[in-house]
Amino acid sequence: MSSTLRVSSPASSPAPHARSRTGRNRRRPTAAWRLVLSTAAAALVAGGLVTVATAGPAQAATVSEPLRTMVANLPVATEVRTGYSRDLFKLWIDADGDGCNTRYEVLIAEATTAPTVGSGCSLTGGVWYSYYDGATWTAPADLDIDHMVPLAEAWDSGARNWTAAQREAYANDLGDPRPLVAVTDNVNQSKSDADPAEWMPPLSSVYCRYITEWTATKTRWGLSVDSAEKTALTSYAAACTNSTVTVTVVLGTGSTATATTTTSSTATATPTSTAGSCTATNGTDVDIPDAGSPVTSTITISGCSHTAASSASTVYVNIVHTYRGDLSIYLYAPDGTYYVLKSASTSDSAANVITTYTADLSSETSNGDWKLSVKDNYSDDTGYINTWTLTV
Repeated sequence: MSSTLRVSSPASSPAPHARSRTGRNRRRPTAAWRLVLSTAAAALVAGGLVTVATAGPAQAATVSEPLRTMVANLPVATEVRTGYSRDLFKLWIDADGDGCNTRYEVLIAEATTAPTVGSGCSLTGGVWYSYYDGATWTAPADLDIDHMVPLAEAWDSGARNWTAAQREAYANDLGDPRPLVAVTDNVNQSKSDADPAEWMPPLSSVYCRYITEWTATKTRWGLSVDSAEKTALTSYAAACTNSTVTVTVVLGTGSTATATTTTSSTATATPTSTAGSCTATNGTDVDIPDAGSPVTSTITISGCSHTAASSASTVYVNIVHTYRGDLSIYLYAPDGTYYVLKSASTSDSAANVITTYTADLSSETSNGDWKLSVKDNYSDDTGYINTWTLTV
């Protein structure tokens, strides 16, 4: 099979993050950091709370829904400040032992001009843009690392019930670009521990980005909102484009389940099939542009005797890629409805996606054009769709 791009026009695929990293500054958690998150997950189970966080990113629950829906799904609860201390959140750890703690990892990741990293993680020559106020800085000391949802607000909204390991994981969350952001220091100080009902960035043009990142962070960590906060978020979201927001959930269950997967890293995986089902394969290679627009590969199902697709439909995917965590994969039904098969994950550094996804497609018509949409969300790694098989 050749690796030439054979599709005429890529379909739009929901972006997995409100903003993306470029170059090699993207945040990719190390094994040490993944251990922090998996330890937090184990502690949750021991505490009798529901968790979906696991050591394997393919098993983590993903929420993917329009902004206004995600806002509407945030649970409302009374905030409780009792017992709060900033010291209960261990800050700025060096999870991978490279000499740069969380603060500096964020500064390196968010620099618009990459700094030189010297001894003791000293940064020189970098340039940073604070999106809250539109200011540009060249000195790291002029920037704070803002917790999108402040520590005190997180405590009020549910973190008071977490273990110390979970609070440490939250305070140093490099697994998603939204919970931590480098901004002008005095702007961050003016925000303090306020929620969007009490404070918004000085630049009104960034309100939509800000409330999207706030909502995504609360969803990621299973945090509640108070009634005034919910009202404010709802009002702001109504004035924004209702774009799809995708979040990998660390704590809580989110509100949207994705297709389940059984992942294999070997090249010997084969398509699965169900008796009495309808199956088709597209084996034409499709190049996946590095950090580019999504590409699609189409399978046409015709002459299928059962009108509705199966509740246990399968999608076998074989994608060759040097860093599969970069990829988000969606299945589009003939009517345009999409199903999230895989979200991008900065913690999955293995190569290739060779797996069979199972999805409930019983609300869809079997016959018609089905599209596999694949997007590379970060730069530096390349690949192509090798083959895929749909069984409905």
